[in-house]
Amino acid sequence: MKKQILTACAAALVAMAMTGCEKTGTIEGVVLDPFTEQAVPMPTVWMDSTIFTTTKEKYPYKAELQKGEFKFEKVPVGSYRILAGRSKYIKSRNPVQTSEAEPNLKVKLYIYSDQVNPGLYKTGEKAPTKINNDWVLFSTQCTESVAGYRLEMTQSTDGAKVPPKADKKGKKAKGKTAAAATKTLTLKEPLVVDSKLNVLYVNASSVTAPLVAKTFAAIEDKVANHKDCKGFVETDVKGIFPDKSKSTDLKVTYVAENLYKITGDLPKGKQIIQFSQEGKTLQTYYFEVK
Repeated sequence: MKKQILTACAAALVAMAMTGCEKTGTIEGVVLDPFTEQAVPMPTVWMDSTIFTTTKEKYPYKAELQKGEFKFEKVPVGSYRILAGRSKYIKSRNPVQTSEAEPNLKVKLYIYSDQVNPGLYKTGEKAPTKINNDWVLFSTQCTESVAGYRLEMTQSTDGAKVPPKADKKGKKAKGKTAAAATKTLTLKEPLVVDSKLNVLYVNASSVTAPLVAKTFAAIEDKVANHKDCKGFVETDVKGIFPDKSKSTDLKVTYVAENLYKITGDLPKGKQIIQFSQEGKTLQTYYFEVK
């Protein structure tokens, strides 16, 4: 009995010693705007389900927050989720992990203005610079064919009212409406880009499903070969379609909520870049790689 008590006490002492000597480290970093790579002043940073947060009254590095910098000390080694945010900004959630061999960690966190609209953006600009999707008006909804663009389309314009003329007695006749005018729009040439793709994509859809980015060689083909595409009209004989046999996967990296970095090597020639979730196309872009 005495031996069992001694063994239990020894185990308790070992546990206490291990707890007292638990390895800790420092997790620090900076919060940046992903579109400009400039620091975001006075962010709020915290580690989920822990005591570590920049909002604590006794947080010692409030001056550094002016430069977007933060620091948490004496953090036990392990796996965490670190978050960053600020009023009128979209926050980010990032998993981090430290170990006894590497208890210290430096990270970059990204948050962006909630006024940024969904779409594709350039990187390294002074402000969010959107790549306008000039081809979206010509796009059709496809299943098996992935995507399809009409080569041209006819657009109606509102009929203009003819100013009323006075008759011989000086009375004004009632205004007449002119016949509706039409104009033919032609598919705009693809945007010329470099083969090294490095862009940001703001997704308007749910973030629960993974975002997939692919690029396909763009070819001109008969509309009759793509009956799964809805949006062509009877007069459309040919259109622009992805060649599914010539596809390249692009790398999708989480940056912040609903924001992803898209990188990869684009093959030369005309390309259709597709963004999709759960097999459903969200948006496509028409590029030409020189």
